[in-house]
This record gives sequence, C-alpha cells and structure tokens, in this order.
Amino acid sequence: MKYYKSLSQDQRLKRTGFTLVEMAVAVTLIGFAMVMGLRMLNATQNNAAWSETKLKQERIKVALVAFLRTNGRLPCPDSALPPTGAEPAACLANAGRGVLPWQALGLSVGDAQDGWSNFFTYQVANRTPATSSNWTIKSGPTAFTITELATPLTTFTLQERPAPTAALNTPITPNPVVMIISHGKNGSGARTLRGTAVIPLPVGTDELTNATTGSTSFVMRTPTDVTGGNGAFDDVVAFMTPKDLLQPLIDDKTLKGTGAYYFEQAIQQLAVASCTPPTVAVAQPLLTAIYPSVGNGVITYSCAAGSFCQTATPVHSGPPITPGAQALYQLSLFGAPAQTITYAQLQSAYPAISARCP
Repeated sequence: MKYYKSLSQDQRLKRTGFTLVEMAVAVTLIGFAMVMGLRMLNATQNNAAWSETKLKQERIKVALVAFLRTNGRLPCPDSALPPTGAEPAACLANAGRGVLPWQALGLSVGDAQDGWSNFFTYQVANRTPATSSNWTIKSGPTAFTITELATPLTTFTLQERPAPTAALNTPITPNPVVMIISHGKNGSGARTLRGTAVIPLPVGTDELTNATTGSTSFVMRTPTDVTGGNGAFDDVVAFMTPKDLLQPLIDDKTLKGTGAYYFEQAIQQLAVASCTPPTVAVAQPLLTAIYPSVGNGVITYSCAAGSFCQTATPVHSGPPITPGAQALYQLSLFGAPAQTITYAQLQSAYPAISARCP
C-alpha cells in the first residue's frame, strides 16, 4: 500500500504564489512583445507608405512630361476646394500652387494622394506677371518650340539641411521649376479629400517653409521626430528641373533641342552670309538673344583650336575643298561636354551650301 503525504496549507499557498509570479512574468513578456510588435508593424506600414509615395511621385513626373508633349505646357494646379482633379478655368493666368490636377493628367484620384492618403502639393514656377513663355501657358496653336519655355523669372530654391539644427546647404542647381511634395505621415500642410488643410504648422519650421502658399523656397531633410531646431520633419520632396521636363521630348524628337537651334542659326548665318562660322564674340551674344538658355542650362558657342570660327576661315565646296571632318565650331548644352560641329554635318543639313560657298 502506498502512502501519500498530504500538502500542508502553507505548502499549498507557496505553490499558488509561485504560479501567480509566473503568470505576472508571462503577462509582462506578452505585453512587451505586443508593444514591440506594434512598433514593428507601425514602422513597416510607414516604410510601405514612404515607398508608395516615392513611386507615385515618379509616376506623376512621367505624366507631366506626357502632358507637356501633347499640350506644349504643364497643367495648372487644381485650386478648387474640395479638389476636383481638373485644371482651373483661369489656367491661362499665372499659375501658382495647389493639388495635382489628376484628371488633366489622366491619373486617378489615388495617384494624386501620397501613401498617407493626403494630396500631393503641386507647384509650378512661372513668371510674375504672367507671360506667354510660362510653363503653364502656350503662346499659340502652332507646334511649340523650346523658345517658348525660356527661363522663368521665378524659379524655386531647394536646399538640403543635413541636420535639424544645421545651416542649409547651397541651393540645388539647376533650380527646379516643378515641386511635387508629400507632407508625410503627420500631413502638416497637406490638403485632404475635403479640401481642408491638415493641422497648423509651428512657426519657424522647415515643414512650414514647404507648406507656405506663394513660397518659392523649399527644404529637404532626413525624417526626424525631434521637435527642436527647425522642427520635426517627414516631408517627401520631389522636383523637376527644365532638363527633366525637356530632355525626354528632345530625345524622342518631339521638341527640337536648344543645341539644334544654335546649330541652325549658325548654319543660316554661314550659308546666307559669308560662308564663315562666326567668332564667339559675334555668335554668343547674338544666339543667346535669339534662343535664351533653358532653365539654368547654359548653351555655349565656342571655338576650339583649329576650328574655322577661330580663324574666320571661309568654308569651300570647291577648290580648295574643305574636308568633311573639318571642325567649324563647338556647342555645349545643359553643361554637357562640347560637341564639335563639322563641315560634313553642315552639308548634310543644308545641301545648298555647296552652291553658295565656292
């Protein structure tokens, strides 16, 4: 026969107390795990929203280039409250700041919203007062040319702040002419579906700079929740320079490049006048006045050693025949390396030159 020793009341209480301690520890661990899990989930969701925002900004850039290709201008910001996605009726006036006009761009309302479901802020740099050379105004019904998109009198200043309390870096060049801004997770300064602005912004912060109507200055920073210095920051800033807008159209032959205009102007002078490429002192002021540089991209007419424009030597289609590889002058566009224009290129573009330059 087996004998079982019964537990005393004190022993039972001790065992019960030990079990309660275990339960308390378990509950604490579970709570800690839940907090960590929620933080990880929040971080994952925020990263997903940020990635979605960047993707949409790139999609918007493509849509803006397509609109420019078709219409010869950029769409005016949607200033309606609440936003409708359409361009305002007074689109031919000087455009300013508003919501991306998603209908005009062939996009959905979702494409016009960032990863946190607030509207992107869309702003275009134009002349003040408005002129026919603004980015949102086309001067006539004919095919547009690069000369209609001359440097606006108003361009945007975009600067990066390396740390919340640090000074702003030198402005980014070339200066942007289009800004596409997500106001981040906190949405401060963004427009909602109802058209209302999300919570007021603290005075003196970088987010206020990006959210101020009429401002031509913008700031980029690494996201931070620190409120000191120039304030917390979670804006996602995208921009487009004149080259970003025009180069795709030059590449697909929709828009004849500024270099081509310089080339043709020099050829015209060469073909009609003295058969001699102009010197820099003559050509650069003349051509700059006729075809101003686009945005901050400087177009330079230059004469390298041995070029005809340096020596003012006429070209000849007859004896002595000018070699096809003979350099006439050089052009550089948007800061790219200079391209040498040869006599063979001249003959190819203007076959009649052979009859004009003996």
